[in-house]
Amino acid sequence: MKLVAIDENLIKKYCIDKEVLHKKGRPYVLVIKLKYKDKKLDFAIPMRSNIPASSPKNEYFPLPPRPSTQPKNRHGLHYIKMFPVEKRYLQKYRTEGNDFAILIQNIIDKNSKRIVAECQKYLINYENGQRSEFSTDIDLLLSIMKNDEKMR
Repeated sequence: MKLVAIDENLIKKYCIDKEVLHKKGRPYVLVIKLKYKDKKLDFAIPMRSNIPASSPKNEYFPLPPRPSTQPKNRHGLHYIKMFPVEKRYLQKYRTEGNDFAILIQNIIDKNSKRIVAECQKYLINYENGQRSEFSTDIDLLLSIMKNDEKMR
């Protein structure tokens, strides 16, 4: 897993789903080859500075707070905002000289098995209809991705 940025063109296409986060320059964690509806797909999980404290703990992986994290909120990987992504939309996220980004990458590296397992569990629950009202619409986003492939 690695920190990545997502091409703005994909984010614009996906913004048809109001739950897709669209902050320019937002870092994501790329998790490759998760199973969803019997297919192996790559997913991008956004890092969020202000996950509400009321969010269930199984909906995110906690990270150390950022300076922009408001009191009582959480900073972390927000599983309910994950979306499918193709490699062509991935961009390098620069960590050189950014001590906080390096710290985050180290935490992700040390917890990769847990993150993958929690993401996979989230997707299984999602397939079974157990999802937050604030979750991205993975099926809608997959249909956009399929249509995009047809147009190429």
